[in-house]
Amino acid sequence: MVKKFTLFLLLGILGLSTNMFAQQDATIDPADIRFWIGEGDNEAIFIANWAEPDTALAWGYRFNAETVTLKTIMDDIAAADYRFSYEANGSWLNDMHYNDGVLNLSLVEQMWVSFLIDGVSSWDTYDVATVAPGQYVKLGDTHCGTLIDPDNYIYVWEKEVAAVYALAEEAMIDPSQIIYWIGEGENEAVFAVNFADPQDVCFAWGYRFAAESVTIKEMMQAIAEVDRRFTFTDEPSSWGGYMLTDLTFNDDETYYVLNGYNAMYNVNGMQSWYTFDEQTVINGDFVKWGDYTIGTEIAAWTYVWTTPVQPVTAYNDVEEVEALRVKVYPNPATDYIMVDAMSASSVQIYDMTGRLVLTSAESKIDVRGLETGVYFVRVNGYTTKLVVK
Repeated sequence: MVKKFTLFLLLGILGLSTNMFAQQDATIDPADIRFWIGEGDNEAIFIANWAEPDTALAWGYRFNAETVTLKTIMDDIAAADYRFSYEANGSWLNDMHYNDGVLNLSLVEQMWVSFLIDGVSSWDTYDVATVAPGQYVKLGDTHCGTLIDPDNYIYVWEKEVAAVYALAEEAMIDPSQIIYWIGEGENEAVFAVNFADPQDVCFAWGYRFAAESVTIKEMMQAIAEVDRRFTFTDEPSSWGGYMLTDLTFNDDETYYVLNGYNAMYNVNGMQSWYTFDEQTVINGDFVKWGDYTIGTEIAAWTYVWTTPVQPVTAYNDVEEVEALRVKVYPNPATDYIMVDAMSASSVQIYDMTGRLVLTSAESKIDVRGLETGVYFVRVNGYTTKLVVK
């Protein structure tokens, strides 16, 4: 009988321990934080829990001091992120709010707002409690928590923590600032590209058209035909339509590249999921290309680009363009290419990354040393595409 009682007691203790272990406060890895506020070498994580719906959101906070108060963190986040606010009565927190236009969160009829620092309940008021580098602080109330210590009213919040997306507005440009307009017609649209390599820079063209609408690809083809600094390539996609493979801009000083395999575009600041040969543009639209490496993610797989938009200068006039035209044949090529250009002093061939792979002063150029792929031949400031097989 004693042995059975001992066994039941042991199982009870193990069961209690297992239950307490299961009721662990949910946290988040700093590497998963999307929105950092403040400056400094020290970092901490701020997490807020709401009950209806059950939601936990996290911000990152950077600072230089050895410690900061929880109030300082919350004040700085509220100042930087209009979606977050809170109410306090002296040293006591009364409520927290979050409203992003979709979620509208508030701690309604809460008994009190309490908080944990690194998973341990703090009994200091929020304006006194301090947070050190590497710590995370988490707020919530009884409605969205699990009571793990009834005697001391200690709660944890087990809801999975989601990182809030950063606030960002896509940089645009007023059509009145556009210098170079291409095409004819009463309708106007602006076309811009964020180039990631060799630096984050954004260029914009104006496009005029007479039709009620045009596709983005048609607009890009019209720009590329007139402005020889701009080129793009595409290929059929597996789900239909065409997929962009690259965008380039060569102004004789810098060779800018946007890798199309990572590229996406917005129309009037909103991301489109249509292929660029299907998406149409109407009068007044603003189209911008970029990729995730130079964008700010504001929702799941939705990016904006905040680099200021620069209008491109006008390209050479028609007579100058004709004088600079270059012909490369055969194209595609396997062994040699012939370059036919007026007053060509040097021929440069670049790969898809913008790296110079071959230079020649001859009109007949051996390309057998180049790997199969797409290249760009540049002569007298004019660039044309070359396919090597």
